[in-house]
Amino acid sequence: MATELKMPQMGYDMEEGTVVRWLKEEGSAVNRNEAVAEIETDKAIVEFESDSEGVLLKIIAPEGTVVPVGQTIAVIGDEGEETDNISILDVRPPEEGKSDPTKNATPPTEPQESTPALSVTKEASKVSTGRILSTPIARRMAEERNIDLSYISGSGPGGRITKNDVENYKPDNSNVEKPAEPSISVAPTSTTIVVSNTDSHSETSEKQPISKMRQQIARVTVKSKTEKPHFYVSADINMTNAMSIRKQINEQLKDDGVRLTVNDLIVKACIQALTKYPKFNAYYEEDGIQYNDKINIAVAIAEEEGLIVPAILDCGEKSLRQVSQMIKDLADRSSNGTLSPQEYSGGTFAISNLGMFDVSSFVAIIHPPQSAVLAVGTVSEKPIVTDGEITVGQVMTATISADHRIVDGAEGAQFLIEVKRLLQSPTSLLV
Repeated sequence: MATELKMPQMGYDMEEGTVVRWLKEEGSAVNRNEAVAEIETDKAIVEFESDSEGVLLKIIAPEGTVVPVGQTIAVIGDEGEETDNISILDVRPPEEGKSDPTKNATPPTEPQESTPALSVTKEASKVSTGRILSTPIARRMAEERNIDLSYISGSGPGGRITKNDVENYKPDNSNVEKPAEPSISVAPTSTTIVVSNTDSHSETSEKQPISKMRQQIARVTVKSKTEKPHFYVSADINMTNAMSIRKQINEQLKDDGVRLTVNDLIVKACIQALTKYPKFNAYYEEDGIQYNDKINIAVAIAEEEGLIVPAILDCGEKSLRQVSQMIKDLADRSSNGTLSPQEYSGGTFAISNLGMFDVSSFVAIIHPPQSAVLAVGTVSEKPIVTDGEITVGQVMTATISADHRIVDGAEGAQFLIEVKRLLQSPTSLLV
């Protein structure tokens, strides 16, 4: 029986997505959990995997088509199976002029002067002349920089071009021959300046277009602050013991390639605290509180265009070492643009760490539909008073932002104190 592949919802408030590229052609065999298309949301381009196996009978949404969430984009079934009964719903055609960056981009070269006598450039040789394997984020970067991917060697699995390959690409200048001491004059390039006309004394200014990711961040944060009554609870945490244990573990396991970070310890502490206080792992809905069976810790990751909050999934029973490996894997695949839709949208609790920027403390905005987020600053040396004695210890400030519709201030304090207890006596995190 034919199965309809529908536009997935890859974000809390995602209403539509764009089919960027089909990875399979009609008539091709498709395995379960195999990537068949790339879908663009406001925040990323994500590979869309089929939840069925069979033959790709029909592509309903061509590349570039905008499709509402839940509507059919393709049909998978048995070879020769009829698809006439599949209804084609509302889709927007591809935007005019929007096409594959590898088809329209010109071979990358160094900027050339307009005078022909200045240089003679030989055609650069392409690395690939067949199908180009690349990650979605690599293609987006290539399009923005007008780089032809066929000139780049991929370092990823199977020769796939990654984000780092595009960032590290430099045009081959060896084929450029310049005559000795050319005598020419180069006219200065013109610059377009947008001038505000609000009054005659206005200074010149330039308006930068807002990216799709920035627009999405604006929508989500405004929605969160409008709908969710935030409250905040802060505490200073003595991280001296945690930092000592981290150092010991890293020294003992360095030959195994293990390197625990402060964030790994914080994530593990939150996992254990959420087990004890499950409200902070729940969603508020109009007809009740929806408790989540699994703990999915979302970790804020800053990218060039903005912030994403992907999650390590089903980590409730994972050891500290496993949690560390999951976080590193998440960061690597975020950089390469290979995160799954569930990782983008499945978080049940979030952690935002700005400690690497030497920030003492801050408050974070809850990421819908989650109900809480923990914001942590840097670990720094501070005086600590114990039984009238002053010592110097390593201290970190943590602030929980929580949805007052689900939990109250006292519960927020209890949760944060549990995280504090676990980090100040970190041996329980090693079990």
